[in-house]
Amino acid sequence: MNLIQEKIVKRKRKYYTEDLTADVWSSIAQEFQKLEQTEISSLSSLKEFIDKIGELGMILMETYAWKYIKMTCQADNPEYVQQFNDFYANVISKVESYDFKFNKKIYQSPYAHQLPKERYGHLLKIIANKIELFREENIPLKVRENELANKYGERFSKLTVQFCGEEKTLTQMAKYQKDADRKVREEAWRLVAARIQQEQAAFDQLFDEMKEIRIQIARNAGFDNYRDYMHQEKGRFDYSPGDLFQFHDSVEKVVVPFLKELNTERKAKLGVSKLRPWDIAVDLDGQVLKPFDNITEFIDKAITVLSKVKGEFGAKLNMMKNTGFLDLENRKGKAPGGYNFPLVEHGAAFIFMNAIGLQSDVSTILHESGHALHSFATANEAIAEYKHTPSEIAELAAMAMELLTLEYLDNYYQDTYHLRKAKREQLEGTLKFLPWCMIVDAFQHWIYTNPDHSASQRTAYFQSLMDRFNTGVDWSGLASEKGAAWLRQLHIFEVPFYYIEYGISQLGAISIYKNYQENGSKAVEQYEEFLRLGYSKSVKELYLAAGIEFDFSEENVREITQFIEKELDGLQ
Repeated sequence: MNLIQEKIVKRKRKYYTEDLTADVWSSIAQEFQKLEQTEISSLSSLKEFIDKIGELGMILMETYAWKYIKMTCQADNPEYVQQFNDFYANVISKVESYDFKFNKKIYQSPYAHQLPKERYGHLLKIIANKIELFREENIPLKVRENELANKYGERFSKLTVQFCGEEKTLTQMAKYQKDADRKVREEAWRLVAARIQQEQAAFDQLFDEMKEIRIQIARNAGFDNYRDYMHQEKGRFDYSPGDLFQFHDSVEKVVVPFLKELNTERKAKLGVSKLRPWDIAVDLDGQVLKPFDNITEFIDKAITVLSKVKGEFGAKLNMMKNTGFLDLENRKGKAPGGYNFPLVEHGAAFIFMNAIGLQSDVSTILHESGHALHSFATANEAIAEYKHTPSEIAELAAMAMELLTLEYLDNYYQDTYHLRKAKREQLEGTLKFLPWCMIVDAFQHWIYTNPDHSASQRTAYFQSLMDRFNTGVDWSGLASEKGAAWLRQLHIFEVPFYYIEYGISQLGAISIYKNYQENGSKAVEQYEEFLRLGYSKSVKELYLAAGIEFDFSEENVREITQFIEKELDGLQ
């Protein structure tokens, strides 16, 4: 088979006809009704019932995926936004009540206790949690919440500024933070900050509406606050909110002081008396890394880099390229951010991002490729819940790939100096990200445990968090800009409480990288086993399968920080 031309083909269904579509509720409803009437008369019929639910769920999720992909690739097209919202309101929202019935049918079956624990034990735990949280009255609330979340992406995607005589998206403006001319950096930074502040009142109003809906969802489910509801809804069985506060403290005590040292060096090398927000991203040597000239080169080099870790990894990305499962270049009207969206009926994924020609784009494509490999690795998994990996698992797969590929960035940088610089930027980034991660998480804890706050109080609290985790940046005279910085973080609007997982996974990814340096191919084998397991085990068990510990204590954070410091010393 010619891997260069090989494409991804949609997998054949086992229980449903290929012409069954999920676009119209009536056709899907018939299948749900048949399942509702199915009699479970034996252990084998229970297993088949679970598999049938899984396959029907995959049909729905693939349809959902393509509608979301279309909406984000052309966020300025109201037709795609409406199609997505209609599908969510008229199909997806109606599925939840059936899921509840089916979960009860499985859990209460007299044959449930006969299911092999090794294969089905974790599934029953997931199902029990879903049964406990389900409330019929929350379905229309979630539909409305979803519509409002999409408004954020739609509104943000349209934000542009005039710079150097041209209209630029806010994403495109990021490259000017690399400009050697400090005046250019400051002008670009202030222009973007001002544009966001122009929208602050509208974004605050949008968020307040979403907040009230989320609070009501939590109350309907019997929770005192939305934070506790989401902690359980996300299936965080292995750690508590209190453990996350410990994580915040660990980063404040260990990582922040280390980054302050780095920024003291940065200030001296830049020759400035104060390190301002527009001085953080600029290259100290005045040279901006340029890893690629065009998107084709960008993709092909990523394929080569992945292949160096394991040939199969690169082949998978190549197949995605051949099949048209990549949309990587920034353009006006495209939603912000980047993602990997599983295409469960294909046993593959779609990668979306906004590349503008920076080293961060290289990190992003390798990150999203890690997610995609997770989708490929679980392609044969029949239990749908095991494909839906929680973020602590999904992000470990992605962040680990950023570091597993670190030794092969010479495919983007033939010059030794540039290569060492790119590696240093990547390694520093693993720790530089953590304070912001803690800010975003702590901010959301406060928002939903202090639900009666005003927009001005919310801004003030965010400013206090920026001060608490400040790594040496001077924000004097920029209080309002500092207070509005959270408006750029789409997770707070669109996927609440999905962010701390990046911090947890970052620690795990560094541990996998350390393991790779010490054990080579064995570490890759452990990583693959971890991918293959999907969510069939607990989070802690999956981390062990990957060859590492699930641990974000101060002791571990210190050990990780010292390891990175040593790696950086080797790149001087």
